Amino acid sequence: MFRAGEILGGDFAHTWVGTYEEEGRNVYARVRVAPYVSSPNGEPVVPDRTVTMTLQGTCTESDAALSGHADDSEVMVSIEMHRAA
Repeated sequence: MFRAGEILGGDFAHTWVGTYEEEGRNVYARVRVAPYVSSPNGEPVVPDRTVTMTLQGTCTESDAALSGHADDSEVMVSIEMHRAA
């Protein structure tokens, strides 16, 4: 979710937290991705194996496409996002 300069999200395996700036259709983001696991009592636990990524791309009213790399890595990452109905 992109909201007021903040990125929040996740899936069954990771949580994503970061910030972004927009300049027209251009988007610049810094995102920390961390593995997500649950403790025996069901509380979320985020291990200290986070990766911080620098991304840039474009956005419209309905979608965004960003690419970049994890800090200290040359491996490229591409992300496509679509507005949920």
